Amino acid sequence: MSARFCRSLLLPFLLLPLAPPALAQRTAGPPTQDPFGKRETVAPAIAIGSYRSHRYADGTLTIRSTDGGTLRVRPWATGVVRVEYFPAGQPVRPDSSVSVVQEPAAPMPNTKLEPYLNNVQPDGSLVRNQAGALVWPLVAGGTIPGTIVVQKNPLRVSYQRGGETVVAESGGAFRQLPAGQVPAGGTGVAFRLQPDEHLYGTGSRALPLDRRGRRLSLYNEAHYSYQNGEPTLNVSLPTVVSSRGYMLFFDHHTAGTLDLGATDKSTLEYRGEGLTNLGYFIIVGNSYAEILSRYTALTGRQPLPPRWGLGLIQSRFGYKTEQEMYQVAGRMRRAGFPLDGLVLDLYWFGGTKKQGDFRWVPENFPDPKRMMRRLDSAGVKTLLISEPYVMRTSRNDALVRQQGLVGRDLTNTAPYTVESFWAGPATLLDMFRPKARQWMWQQYDRLKQDGVGGWWSDLGEPENQPADMRYDLGPTRRIHNAYGQAWASILSENYARSYPQERLFNLARSGWAGMQRHSIFPWSGDINRSWSGFQAQVPIMLGMGLGGVGYMHSDAGGFCVGPVDSELYTRWLQMASLCPIMRPHGEGVPPEPYWYPEPYQGIVREAARLRYQLLPYLYTLAWENNQTGTPLARPMNYGASYLRQASGEEAAAGLSPDNATTAEWGAADWSWNTTASSEWGRQRLAARQQQAFTQQNTAALANVNDQYLLGPNLLVAPVLQPGQRRRNVVLPAGPWIDFYTNQTLPGGRTVGVAAPLARIPLLVRGGAFLPLAPYVPTTARYRTDTLRVRYYADPAVPTSSFALYDDDGKSGLVAQTGLYQLLAFQGKTSATQTDIRVSVRGKAYPNAPAWRSIELLIPRVAAAPTAVLLDGETVPATEWQYEAATRQLRLRFLLESKPVTVSVQGLRLNTAPLRDIAPEAATLEAPDNRTFGGSTTLRYSLTTPGTYPIRIRNAAGTLVRTLTAAGPQPAGTHSLPWNGLDAAGRPLPGGVYWAEMNGQHQRLVLLREQN
Repeated sequence: MSARFCRSLLLPFLLLPLAPPALAQRTAGPPTQDPFGKRETVAPAIAIGSYRSHRYADGTLTIRSTDGGTLRVRPWATGVVRVEYFPAGQPVRPDSSVSVVQEPAAPMPNTKLEPYLNNVQPDGSLVRNQAGALVWPLVAGGTIPGTIVVQKNPLRVSYQRGGETVVAESGGAFRQLPAGQVPAGGTGVAFRLQPDEHLYGTGSRALPLDRRGRRLSLYNEAHYSYQNGEPTLNVSLPTVVSSRGYMLFFDHHTAGTLDLGATDKSTLEYRGEGLTNLGYFIIVGNSYAEILSRYTALTGRQPLPPRWGLGLIQSRFGYKTEQEMYQVAGRMRRAGFPLDGLVLDLYWFGGTKKQGDFRWVPENFPDPKRMMRRLDSAGVKTLLISEPYVMRTSRNDALVRQQGLVGRDLTNTAPYTVESFWAGPATLLDMFRPKARQWMWQQYDRLKQDGVGGWWSDLGEPENQPADMRYDLGPTRRIHNAYGQAWASILSENYARSYPQERLFNLARSGWAGMQRHSIFPWSGDINRSWSGFQAQVPIMLGMGLGGVGYMHSDAGGFCVGPVDSELYTRWLQMASLCPIMRPHGEGVPPEPYWYPEPYQGIVREAARLRYQLLPYLYTLAWENNQTGTPLARPMNYGASYLRQASGEEAAAGLSPDNATTAEWGAADWSWNTTASSEWGRQRLAARQQQAFTQQNTAALANVNDQYLLGPNLLVAPVLQPGQRRRNVVLPAGPWIDFYTNQTLPGGRTVGVAAPLARIPLLVRGGAFLPLAPYVPTTARYRTDTLRVRYYADPAVPTSSFALYDDDGKSGLVAQTGLYQLLAFQGKTSATQTDIRVSVRGKAYPNAPAWRSIELLIPRVAAAPTAVLLDGETVPATEWQYEAATRQLRLRFLLESKPVTVSVQGLRLNTAPLRDIAPEAATLEAPDNRTFGGSTTLRYSLTTPGTYPIRIRNAAGTLVRTLTAAGPQPAGTHSLPWNGLDAAGRPLPGGVYWAEMNGQHQRLVLLREQN
């Protein structure tokens, strides 16, 4: 901002930091050039051609085209099909994949479908050669989960289910000819889109959740101080998930583009730069959960995190000494904040010019082993940053260059110096070269033995990687997207070999398809400290989750550029406390919560403590992610994924899980993965799942960018607008209950809810079990011997269940040893009674509780019940409590190895919905610039069409301008500009002004030039 501007008298106070600012992370400021560039040229293409011949062998259908090309189709697993295209003259050999780890399944013999036995072709397949198409029913035992259809003229692949086309190529695969800025040419493929289809995923992008209508780059990019609207960030993923029940996964890591209906609204197109063949997967499922389960089985599942990784991890750019580490840990404890990790930025090795040293600065860290041991004894792990760059000023510069461990020039012989790197000239390690990987692991292993608890892998896009570099895997634009993944695999592969008993925790900024299997816990990059930056985080987190990456999070509070804003910090930390990872971080202003005055500090403290109370629930979500690939945070239309019991009717229909425990209760199983024991039952199950998928993909839930589901049972509605004290929430079907007040909200509509500064709107699904634990200041003290379980009984949800996962929180061998326990909570509720069954199964892990004290809480009870029974015996009224003031019923009991059944008879629940729930007709949002010298754009959204003026008042409350749109406006987002002029068109003096709409306010600061 120009020094000629003078601020109002209030402004210096408002911008005053609460603590001395850290040095800017980029001492030279943001990059002076865009190292990625924009490559939007669309080159001409040649289609694959038409059918000439085909053959079937070993589960693969191979088709020759009229232009000499080859098309191959192979069922990979249930609901997963791989399609490959090899242009004429190219070897029929696919590129190696950095993403796929699952081996293709052997063809499943047809055992029951006699009509298809009669259609076996001479080649032994079920591929029927019809006049215009090859039709291949994918028989799996006694079912047909799908049918592959290959149209002949031109060759086009489609996938059908139940006679309906789920996904279809529009023109077939094609070659992209060299042209313009794409001299290497490439390959691509296009698909038809339906008018009501929504497209999700594609990686980390500060864009709305539904990505349809956009042309997106597949090239990982770092954008310092980005805000809402940045289309390409640190992780781009070659995956697109459709609301029609499929995912397209393009199995190439080269630079590419996804055109999601931008050029032609009815066409989705992928182009891969420099490719000589094409390979992609069609992944089909009856729910988003099933699609992601199949995708993560294909590309690898996220290992369980160490439990401390779900605690509060405090970071800053940057802690510079041992003493400062002790001080921060001590102040967090004294101020009453939980703490499980402290992150050391680049000062541990000496600062920006020492990247690549991998050595402690002895003057500032004289005894790092002792420091980390002391912190660990207090329940605080130490995490260290590292980068892929080795500065020319590093102690290891000569070593890595002489030993050939770095990227090279076009001759592939001389080390390449990245002169334009923001920290100074540097080389980039070749993460694909075995010698470089070994050298990197030697550095990590030495530090690991010192006591490092976790890792922070920064700049791994890589942030600055010139196009004329070469690596063992190829030139820059061919390997760029795979670089961060290769780096992460150094840690994951060597931990598996050297420390298999431990769980890896790696905060990494970049990756590619399959990154989740390397224990990456990514964050969203160097976000601007602003409301716009904050607003970008929900769709970024959800978009990554729909790409199989379940732990996306942000630098809570905002990383850079913006001033101190206590309200912004508080709202951001409230959301972070209900995100997969909670990690405050920043530069220039204090990121530690104890720096902030009351009431902000106390509010953040309560939010952080609530997170620790929710650890039984959060840790169970981590296990669900590990088992199925379902992300912890989910979009509003995600649908069910939780453990449920099969009803008696379902059991009779053959829909009970195979491991049902009793005829009376059935058993809990993942709802989208429930098995059936008969063909009729399987058909009914599939029909029910498809119906549920259609119902949850309503227009109201298809593109919600300011709220999310945390697991199956919690709905989080963060407050993303400054000054907002009430907000609209879109509710899925079914009853919802306010976590704090236990008031009921009716589902299937948009409602207005209170959003006081003291708390984030948090709702619980009716019928849900929500397990909590007593607060502890560190997960090192966490135990499940005492649990507080809320059961939100509701007659509208007659049966429900939840399985709590519990282990030692640290062993990396749980899958092999089976040392874990599941606590299953099952509930049945009618108009006058509720029954709860609690059981434990599994193998006790070391130091597991021999028994557990369960405090059962049932909210919304209108009056004391007539009787409470425990395992069929009446519990004396002195042994349970009905709290009339809070309308809650409490009961404590012990859970050992045998199941416990609780019956509450004569139960009267107050399920009447809250009355004051009308949505806000208009919401005044954060402006483009709250502090401006020329003009700003005032944004607002409408749920009720109409005309809503914006009134501008000065600091004294005097009306100086009224802004009105030209006529009534429809529901949706809108904006009005204000140029700092009054109603008569005269410039207003600099100072504080207020924009007002519908009783809501936004604070503005107008700057004027000095005369």
